[in-house]
This record gives sequence, structure tokens and C-alpha cells, in this order.
Amino acid sequence: MKKIKNILIWIFMIAYLAASMSFVAKKRQSVVCNSLHVTIIDSSRNQFVTQADIIQFLRQPEMYIVGNPITSINTKKLEEEILNNHSVKNAEVFVSVNGEINVEVTQRKPIVRIINKKGESYYIDQEGAIMPLSAKYASHVLIANGHIVEPFELNRAQKINCDINSEEFEKNRMICDLFKLCQFIDEHEFWKAQIEQVYVNDEMEFELIPRVGAHQIFFGDIDNYQEKFRNLEAFYHQGLNNVGWNKYDKINLKYENQVICTKR
Repeated sequence: MKKIKNILIWIFMIAYLAASMSFVAKKRQSVVCNSLHVTIIDSSRNQFVTQADIIQFLRQPEMYIVGNPITSINTKKLEEEILNNHSVKNAEVFVSVNGEINVEVTQRKPIVRIINKKGESYYIDQEGAIMPLSAKYASHVLIANGHIVEPFELNRAQKINCDINSEEFEKNRMICDLFKLCQFIDEHEFWKAQIEQVYVNDEMEFELIPRVGAHQIFFGDIDNYQEKFRNLEAFYHQGLNNVGWNKYDKINLKYENQVICTKR
């Protein structure tokens, strides 16, 4: 008897759940999208993309979703369309039960602005993605210029390929070395505050221009770059702090374990 009772209880629960799910499904089919809510996660740090930009984009005739049944809205497709904006790092679109479409956008964070040999300019973000300049917003980041000749077409490339195992690595080496150097500077608060420009000279070596101090830093190539920065930081603290930041015209880090200075 008890066994039969338990079976009946389970049958009732399953039937109830099925009926409830059917009711919810029918109710959901009748719900239409009544509003659009956009959140730019990191709007206080960057303004490459604004709420107005995303709303305007989603209000295009072929994209317009307000007034449509929420069951007909392909949120995955909307995310893909928003990600076509090179300034967008991540996009999440989801529908609330009351018919509101929620869009959460995370922008890319540039670490360097490139000005190449042709005078073309663009950003590179933390992940090596290429970002076009914005007519509405300029990010105050490290500047890199000089003898920069990219092995790719700017209007087609989306990301720098710095995989050492790829066939493209050799031709990408210079831009990858530059990216590695700028990554290091961006990740260290002291250098991020001190270095304002990287210049690529005709020998394809790096020269650094500091914010503080009337000197030029001949960095050389990317080899032992972390050690070079350690040596330079030690020289700053132990040398320039004592003799003055404007005493030297040139600081040369090209040679292993040496800091060679030229007085002005």
C-alpha cells in the first residue's frame, strides 16, 4: 500500500511539473520585449563604447527587437553582432521574465597607441587585439612610433599573432617584441607612470622616453628586458636620486649588466 502511495505521489508531482512548465512556456511565448537595458561594465575607465552606441546599434531596422516576442530573440546572435565592434572585449545578452533585454558590455583596454612609419595610428590592447582610434574618445596610454612596419593589413587584422610556433612569427617578431615590452610597462605601476613613449629606431631597437628626467634611454632589443628594467630602476634610485634627474643626456642599457650614462 505504501509503495502504491509513493508511486501516486511521484506521478502527481511529475504531472504538476509538466503542467507548470507548459503554462510557463505558453506565458513566455506571449511575452514581448518591452525595453532594452544596456550596461557598460567599465565605463568609468574607458569610453570607446557608450550605452547610446549599443542602443543605437540594436535599434537598426534589421536588429530591432523591442516589440518582438522574447522567444524569437536570438541572444547569441546579438552577442556576436556586438562583438564585431573591435572595441568590445565581451558581450552578454539575456532576457528577463518580464520582457526586458539586458546587455552587458566589457570594453577592450588598450595599453599602447601605435603610430607606424606610414603615419597610421591604432591601439593594441592587453591581449594583443588591434583597436581602431575613436573619434569620440582618446585613451591616454603609452605611445610607440618610429620605424614600425607591420606585416599585416590594418583594416583586416584583428589580433597580433605572437605564437612562436606559428609560421607567421618571424615576420611578426618586431611588432611582437614591441607588444611584449609595452605589456611589461603596463603591468608595472612604476614604469607605467615613468615611460611615456617607445621609439623604434632604424636598427629595429627600442628607445624609451621618460616623463621625469631630461634623458633618453637606449634600451636595445627585447633580450633580457626584465633585467634591463631592474638595472634601470636601481640606477634611478641609487644614482639619479642623488645626482639629479637632469644630469645625464643618455642612458644606455644595451649591454649586459651595464648602465652607461652620457652627461649633458
